[in-house]
Amino acid sequence: MRAVAVGQAELKLFWRNRTALFNSLVMPLLIAPALMAADADGVPLIVGLVGFVLLMAVYYNLVTTFVARREELVLKRLRVGELTDPEILLGASLPSVVVALGQMALFAVIVGVTTGIALPSQPWFLVLGVGGGVVVFVLLAAASSAYTRTVEMAQVTSLPVLVACLLGSGVFFPLSIVPSEVAAVLRLLPLSPVLELLRAGWDGGPVVRPMIVLAVWIGVGIYAVRRWFRWDPRR
Repeated sequence: MRAVAVGQAELKLFWRNRTALFNSLVMPLLIAPALMAADADGVPLIVGLVGFVLLMAVYYNLVTTFVARREELVLKRLRVGELTDPEILLGASLPSVVVALGQMALFAVIVGVTTGIALPSQPWFLVLGVGGGVVVFVLLAAASSAYTRTVEMAQVTSLPVLVACLLGSGVFFPLSIVPSEVAAVLRLLPLSPVLELLRAGWDGGPVVRPMIVLAVWIGVGIYAVRRWFRWDPRR
């Protein structure tokens, strides 16, 4: 697959990028004590860590990756060849996605062993939540790169999504403690349906609404990328 060749080249650059490595490998370890201080253990801890990995290792890292490759004319040169647009975006995303999936699996095993939680009774919801979350945040990263002029500006342009999802999607506290009207709005954030599906894998619960919300975000992301993603440097 041609996208894999792009991903292999991107992986070499990924391991040389100290910021990407820190966001992917160190930041989740730093956030774990904060989650534990918020009385998150077992399933809530796994769910919170997965959400954080999606935001930092996938979304934020890919915003900087897409911007850097655009400004370096890499995307433009790749587009001149035989690769299709989806293959270019997929190839550029592969290292961050693979690292993120590996981290999620590792965290789940470590937390599961140390806390003794049971295996998920409906693991297919975990697969659906993680897979859908990866797709959503890859698309959002590509869309966010459209209005990010430089790699340094990614810290600013990605902030609304990061803050909204971290504080409003139930990473640090359950949405059940906020007023129902507010919770109904917060459940529409892109990370919220992912976390709900993860919880449903262990504890059950409604899954139709989060699946619909996740599908809508995927549709919005595809439209935004097709409409606004920039292949040429911003001048």
